[in-house]
Amino acid sequence: MEQIARDIIKKYYCTEPKAITALGGGFYGRVFLAELEKSPYKVVIKEYLFNGLADREKKQLEILSKYAIIKMPKVYITHSHDISISHDVLVMEYLEGVNAGIQEKVDEECLDYIADKMVDNLIAYHSIEHKEGFGEIDADVFVKDWREYYRVKVDDIYEKATKMLQSGNLDLTIFEIIDKAYKSYDDIFYLPITKACLVHGDYNTWNIMLNQELTDVVAVIDPFNCCWADPEIDLYQLNNANGAYFSLIERYKKKRQLSENFNLKNSFYELFTEIMHFYDAGKDITKSNILIEAKHLKEHMLLHSI
Repeated sequence: MEQIARDIIKKYYCTEPKAITALGGGFYGRVFLAELEKSPYKVVIKEYLFNGLADREKKQLEILSKYAIIKMPKVYITHSHDISISHDVLVMEYLEGVNAGIQEKVDEECLDYIADKMVDNLIAYHSIEHKEGFGEIDADVFVKDWREYYRVKVDDIYEKATKMLQSGNLDLTIFEIIDKAYKSYDDIFYLPITKACLVHGDYNTWNIMLNQELTDVVAVIDPFNCCWADPEIDLYQLNNANGAYFSLIERYKKKRQLSENFNLKNSFYELFTEIMHFYDAGKDITKSNILIEAKHLKEHMLLHSI
């Protein structure tokens, strides 16, 4: 996919890149750094494996940036797939830094500051309430009750889990827990959720960048499923990667009151969201943490006599 990055630079900057460096990628795309002879000199090129994601992420970055206290990359160019370049692509501002998700040697004097800033930024998103209700950022119609809105998504995820089971891509033990949770939806979401808040959708330390000196947070990247939602749907991500090293969930709990059924909802959100990602991206689930996540949900359901 490096050739696509080169083609994007030639098409939109009318020059050959000095260098192209692979930065990584995930379920839905691949990311490259392109160095140019002219301004802006360095740009990030994100190539999407599925159509429609570039424009969606652009909109999500724009709205999140309005309320963030940590910088997010500006989008320079949005390319929709065509005959010449077959993938959707975003060209974005290059923000220099190191991945927070692999750092566990932060000076103790800086650790609290960095971790609190990560959490405060998430709270800044969650503090934005959408009075019209729950839904996608650019939706025409919104729903007033989260449980009604989210139920449609859960129905879709359950159907995906069923297909994964039938194709041999999901263990029966895991599916039985999913099935139990699905049929107990009203018991799990027994409290009304009426405040629609802005969520990032993939807020973990892999998507947060620190400066080279490991003394400050310099960027947040890669929203996914950013929308108007129950803000607690963001929180299971705080335990991903090295979130425990930064005590992110504990810090969030000290700053904002959580619902009485938070742990139950949190384990539900984690398992069902991860099932969605593995199905949508066509990834092998066998080497994932899905079984552990399913067991966590089962434990919390038992604690609630479900």
